Amino acid sequence: MRPADVVAAAAFFTIVIVGLIARSLREMMRRRPAPRIAQRVGALRDPHAANRQTSSAKPSHQLVSLGRRPGDELAWLAWLRAKRQRVETLAGRAGVRAIVIVALSTALAVLGATSLAGLPLWVRLLACGIAVPVATRTAYAFIITRFKQRFLAVFPDTLDLIIRAVRAGIPAVQAICTAGVESEEPVRSTFRAMGDALLVGGDVKDVLEQAAERLQLADFSFFAVCLVLQRETGGNLAETLENLAAIVRTRRDIRAKTRALTAEGRISSKIISGVPFFIMGFLYIVNRPYVSLLFDTRAGHKMLTLAAVLLTIGLVLIRKIANLDTSR
Repeated sequence: MRPADVVAAAAFFTIVIVGLIARSLREMMRRRPAPRIAQRVGALRDPHAANRQTSSAKPSHQLVSLGRRPGDELAWLAWLRAKRQRVETLAGRAGVRAIVIVALSTALAVLGATSLAGLPLWVRLLACGIAVPVATRTAYAFIITRFKQRFLAVFPDTLDLIIRAVRAGIPAVQAICTAGVESEEPVRSTFRAMGDALLVGGDVKDVLEQAAERLQLADFSFFAVCLVLQRETGGNLAETLENLAAIVRTRRDIRAKTRALTAEGRISSKIISGVPFFIMGFLYIVNRPYVSLLFDTRAGHKMLTLAAVLLTIGLVLIRKIANLDTSR
């Protein structure tokens, strides 16, 4: 095969891979759950609440400062502060440290790989500037996903606890405080914070809005909507929460079934990712000079770098296809 054919084939596959990545990113941006949840929670807001409070006054029961005035700081600093606050809310300071460690490790790995390949300095900096944000975003998404899975696994049982308390004649505020003691983590800390805010005189609607904005989970937003509507319109709260618990359990079962159906794809991606290393190790034992060309020559360094990039892109695409997000 001539060098021109190799270049043409490489360009074709590069264009296809870039197109698939762009399509996946566009689909992710279009299906983000955050705008939907914000819209649902925003429907609970009182449109006249902003007129009753000045811009400098804040309610004493506010648990987390969720907004800042536009002139306080730059937009990217406000965005970064919001992301950090969300990670600290869901995973504590350990989550922030984990993201920092992932970013530093990725930077060192990329700089080492590009130095081994003998690439120019600007290419090294460009690769580092692309890889570090991607790794940071991946670690952030992993922390959020892990919290969602843990929260949604315990949330239906917490709803059952509140239902039994309401049926026994206990007020909803006291039932929330009880859930903050008897539930499992991470639901326990969330309901404990809500119960503390309610006990010091916070309004139920404001406390639920703040909790929904912090968690950004559709299932918890349903719970907040149920409590607010029952408070404003009346009705049988126990029956409403019982129906909500059934819906949440159905959604959890769908997520579990989805993971079971996509287990083959996830296992296949792990096996595929391990095959190149196994073959390289086998060849290194059987015919060491044949493999040493990849590590001793500049062309081999470039081939290893290209193989690592293509393998990473393929694994990301397989993971995106196999892991269906059904938590919205």
